[in-house]
Amino acid sequence: MNQPLPEDFLLRMQQQLDKDEFNSFVESFANDSLPSVRLNPAKKEEWFSQYEQVPWCPHGFYLKEKPVFTLDPAFHAGAYYPQEGSSMVLWHILEKIEKEENGRDLKVLDLCGAPGGKSTLIASFLAGEGLVVANEVIQSRARILRENIIKWGAPNAVVTQSDPSAFAKLPGLFDVMVVDAPCSGEGMFRKGEVARREWSAENTRHCAVRQRRILSDSWDSLRENGWLIYSTCTFNPEENEENLKWLMDEKRAEIMKLEVPDDWGITSVEISDGNGLAFYPHKVRGEGFFVALLQKKESPRSFKTNSAKRKPVKFPHELRSLISNPDRYTYFERNELWSAFPEKYMNALQSMQKQLYLLHAGIPLGTVGRKGFVPDHALAMSWECSDNFPELELSEAEALRYLKGEPPVTEESLGRGFFLISCNRNRLGFVKNVGNRFNNLYPKKWRIRMRINEDD
Repeated sequence: MNQPLPEDFLLRMQQQLDKDEFNSFVESFANDSLPSVRLNPAKKEEWFSQYEQVPWCPHGFYLKEKPVFTLDPAFHAGAYYPQEGSSMVLWHILEKIEKEENGRDLKVLDLCGAPGGKSTLIASFLAGEGLVVANEVIQSRARILRENIIKWGAPNAVVTQSDPSAFAKLPGLFDVMVVDAPCSGEGMFRKGEVARREWSAENTRHCAVRQRRILSDSWDSLRENGWLIYSTCTFNPEENEENLKWLMDEKRAEIMKLEVPDDWGITSVEISDGNGLAFYPHKVRGEGFFVALLQKKESPRSFKTNSAKRKPVKFPHELRSLISNPDRYTYFERNELWSAFPEKYMNALQSMQKQLYLLHAGIPLGTVGRKGFVPDHALAMSWECSDNFPELELSEAEALRYLKGEPPVTEESLGRGFFLISCNRNRLGFVKNVGNRFNNLYPKKWRIRMRINEDD
């Protein structure tokens, strides 16, 4: 790597660390970053389990080398997510919240959700309970977030594209808010030259101001005694502990004590009566990261979800057979697309629809038109997709060609209609047999564009 570590950054880190630790810290940036993945427990992927587990996340694994994920059908099926190991500590913190709340029936907002690592982790932790709302304000990143949420398959997920200030119009709606704040990116210095080149002391100050705005603008959406998980991928105290001290002074927030085993190599950073957790690359198997847990002690202004009696809709009842637990859901139609959403949180969804720009909600089932029903791709990805459709199992080579947009070839005599395509027991999407050929229904924008070897 030709781009050196910024001098101002090194001067500051010399003040933060003692001499021996500073030298080890600097030397760690000469090492390659360590790839890691997190499995989707609702889907089928086993070969990663041969690797070393990430200590703080039961579904996280360190890899020996980074594979070409694009050429693995299981990646497109949402069977796993490539996520940096340090950030998986979110699972450990959610376990602490679960104990305090006596369960996982929680409404969780991931405010800065793209590309989807933390949102999909939250969805797996909730395991179909509660509600996860994944938000991203930047349009291009929000589209990626939506794609990853759909592939992950959680039936209780919502994707929004809204400014943090929009959530203040939903006071007290959420039990947990995760703010992985945009930061100066010092923890990513080992992964590429761009982060080093773009870093400046002035930029860190701009980041700290922006982080405070994000926290302040969204604070009302958290209920009294609700939980804030704040994280960055930087070592800078101005963006980390100083921002949390500001929040504690400005709002009624109390920082929690987070305990971790010594052999995890995580550094505890004292903040008032609690602490944050700092991940230094010379001490943990992962990149630089900081996280803390706070509890809100002030009451938000009064807010009630929309509890007005909903008008009955003429729902095609045959669509209920498309999901495994149809009685848990309410069904609605929007822009000709029929969807299923957890009945328990339908009022919350209606309230969000009035204040936020929604990109995805629940389980999109499909459209019903003059030519009949056409299933939505998200249905194939969903944990709740039933066995109502016949399934066509492909080899990995055949699956890659399907993911490029090619129709599958089969010598079997199959009936007309829609088929689920799967590979290694993981569903990838739909095709339609029109008699003499299959039409490939895999979303065009998601198709593989890179070259596949002739031998594949």
